[in-house]
Amino acid sequence: MNPLVLFLPIYRASATALLAGLAVLAVADFVRIQFGLGPVPIWIGMLAVWFFVLSLFINRRRHAGRGVGLAFLPVGLGIVGKGIGAIAGLMPGIYSAMIDFAAENGVDTSDQVALAEAMNEPGFQQEFQRALQENPEMLEQLTATTGLASFIGFWLVILAFAVWFSRMSRQG
Repeated sequence: MNPLVLFLPIYRASATALLAGLAVLAVADFVRIQFGLGPVPIWIGMLAVWFFVLSLFINRRRHAGRGVGLAFLPVGLGIVGKGIGAIAGLMPGIYSAMIDFAAENGVDTSDQVALAEAMNEPGFQQEFQRALQENPEMLEQLTATTGLASFIGFWLVILAFAVWFSRMSRQG
């Protein structure tokens, strides 16, 4: 396998090169999410992963003798999957924090009706948001859980497209 297939969208990638390249990128992305990139902003690493995944899909389409326009679909939908995964990862922590906030403000959290009424009050959401803004440690703790969930959302979508793209036969 030509290692440049991973980095530049000007080569051809066999099915094996596509799957091996995606595996390497998934591992690199997992390491990036878990340990960061040091002084490099996280969004630069994210853009790099997206570009390299796009390069692999473009190279696979080129190898199959097809147009490269459809190669943008996996990355676009993968980004949507990443967002959905991040929201899904954030929700349990937010709900737990809201219950704790309600308990701190005198709401009986064992009474589900009282808890629901307190959470539906117009001022509750604003006060909860203010409390989150005043407590950056809690906000950071809540958002830390989104990394793995967004990783799973992105790579599940990419995996589905990888199966499809790897089964493409050559045209022409």
